[in-house]
Amino acid sequence: SRPAGGAGVTMASGSIMSYEGLRQDGRRWNELRRMQCDLGVVSGADGSCSFTCGRTKIIASCFVVPLSKQKASAARVPTTATTAAAAASTAPRVELRVSWLPFATQERRERGRTDRQVVDLEGKLKQTACAMLDASSAVFQKQTASGRGSSGAARGNNMEVQIKVAVLQADGGVRSCCVNAVTCAIGMANLVCGCLVVSCGCTAQQLGRTLRETRMLQSRGEEEEGKRLLLDPNGAETTKLGELSLSVTSAADRRQFQDVVSINCEAKLTPEEFEEAVETCAEGCRAVSKFLRRKLLDYMTKVATISSH
Repeated sequence: SRPAGGAGVTMASGSIMSYEGLRQDGRRWNELRRMQCDLGVVSGADGSCSFTCGRTKIIASCFVVPLSKQKASAARVPTTATTAAAAASTAPRVELRVSWLPFATQERRERGRTDRQVVDLEGKLKQTACAMLDASSAVFQKQTASGRGSSGAARGNNMEVQIKVAVLQADGGVRSCCVNAVTCAIGMANLVCGCLVVSCGCTAQQLGRTLRETRMLQSRGEEEEGKRLLLDPNGAETTKLGELSLSVTSAADRRQFQDVVSINCEAKLTPEEFEEAVETCAEGCRAVSKFLRRKLLDYMTKVATISSH
């Protein structure tokens, strides 16, 4: 991404796009913010990650603990259960908490456990964790058919994955950054994961809808070219144009994504606009997936090298 406030960048009053086609932070419409991923930042956690995208910063930690007797008895699979039910039960139990710190936004607002945004975020992140862990149940289903899946079921029923997410700074794309941070924390926690879940967002409304921006684009002769969705919006762009975030699963042996985990949209869109927004987010998800896989691979390679010596 380009540095903000570059030479020759002229911003129109009240606009989020300059006459040179640059946003307030110096990016083009299809460029992501600068990402930084630090693994192993929380001591004592089985997996932890500090994910920064622009000015948004998230810390996620993952703890794998044994189930209590009450939870283990409740999660026990009946002997008459089908193979699919037994395979689903092999995934560990997931408990997730989100802490939105008061200094994360300029409002200095304290968000409790019953806050609507916190509750919605916890639900989306739990879907992310379950999508990663439940995807490995297909492996257990194949092993069960061959008579080698009983030990995996026992391990899965006796584990609980506790995930804690802290929002340190929020400047747009909070939901996507939390999903990516949780993915990295689970990925380095030595858990069996069938795939990674990555997320990216874009503006829900196209640029160039306001009268000022339309006249600016007409003066440049780019009226149709300028009506585009902005990828990975920051806080100011999200406030003005809304946000659509997409979370998908990404497998290493496939170029395309497998399943859509969740979609969140903050505006009413036509089917054509919705399809265009999803395609824009999918391009960002491909770049995020490549970045996260490289970070996880580098970390695991470093750990393996240290362990061998």
